Amino acid sequence: MNQKQQDIDENLLLQYLLGNANDELRTSVETWLDADSGNRQRLDQLESLWIETGKLSPAPVAVDSEAAWTRMSDRIERAESPHSAPGKGKIITVHPLRYLLRVAAVLILLIGIYAVFKLVNRPIQEIELLSGTTVLRDTLPDGTKVALNQNSKLTFPGEFSKGNREVKLIGEGFFEVKHDEAHPFIIDAGPAKVRVLGTTFSVRAIPAMVEASRHGAGTPPGVGDQVVEVEVNVTEGRVMLFRVDPKTGNTASLLLISGETGIWNVERGEMVRIVSAIPDGMFWANRTLDFRSSPLSEVFAFIEKYYGVKIAFSNPAILDCRLTASFVDEPINRILTVIAESFSLNLETVGQGYKFTGGGCGNGQH
Repeated sequence: MNQKQQDIDENLLLQYLLGNANDELRTSVETWLDADSGNRQRLDQLESLWIETGKLSPAPVAVDSEAAWTRMSDRIERAESPHSAPGKGKIITVHPLRYLLRVAAVLILLIGIYAVFKLVNRPIQEIELLSGTTVLRDTLPDGTKVALNQNSKLTFPGEFSKGNREVKLIGEGFFEVKHDEAHPFIIDAGPAKVRVLGTTFSVRAIPAMVEASRHGAGTPPGVGDQVVEVEVNVTEGRVMLFRVDPKTGNTASLLLISGETGIWNVERGEMVRIVSAIPDGMFWANRTLDFRSSPLSEVFAFIEKYYGVKIAFSNPAILDCRLTASFVDEPINRILTVIAESFSLNLETVGQGYKFTGGGCGNGQH
């Protein structure tokens, strides 16, 4: 067989070098090597180039090091040990130093392949934030700001992937997501997920065992806790609350905008949109009370709850007045004064509490 140098494809030679050649290819290559001294020189050049730079295609892949060493050793012994080429009586003598250099090169190659394999397949480090009995604030690797309410847990990778920025939440969290259109921010809240590009919102994924104590110092969330409800309150931007049924693949979703609340109830298996945001939905995170046509009966209840005061009134019609106002970290005196002025009421301090007097809104005044 009289094949010339250009008659052998470099990819076939590379398979021969890797020890992946079958009997037919191996015989063909070795016949080609014996046909001309320049052919063996060409093979040596390819092997050196691949070992030193890895620029030949296809690039080497992660392999079993022991098996690779066996294949390469066998190939070296066949190519370099004294033997007779098919159909010829030509004897090739092995130079000991050259043999040792080839063995060393193979070892370096395998060590390099193993190092790359370990680097590519190293486990992704996960970080956990646990808030305990206080509100915890932190910044994620992408610049997103997060606050965790009491007894909440957030799990996220030390470095986000090239696709989505995904975190896992048990409890309640407030997020100011750094905008990145190419990398959506996804919160895995158990039975449902939340997807955004960049906005401000809160998510509540409360496990059953702490649902009863959601406003107090509840039980720290555990891995096995079953989330019974996922609630999203949107302050700015757009947020999608969605769920994919793992059995049927069916999806359910709600696109929420500023001022809206979305709730996924696991037991009922339904999503509900609340056009008016829950007044105290963000209070734990930024001390915000957002009232939108809320009756003063409801307003007074929230104020008593968060400020620890008692509010009395001289006329039940006062409770019918509806308030539309937002208070962000305002002192109690400021909030009550705004209410009094809004409905032409009088405000008095009574002991440790307050009292409103006046006509109220029983005659349709709102």
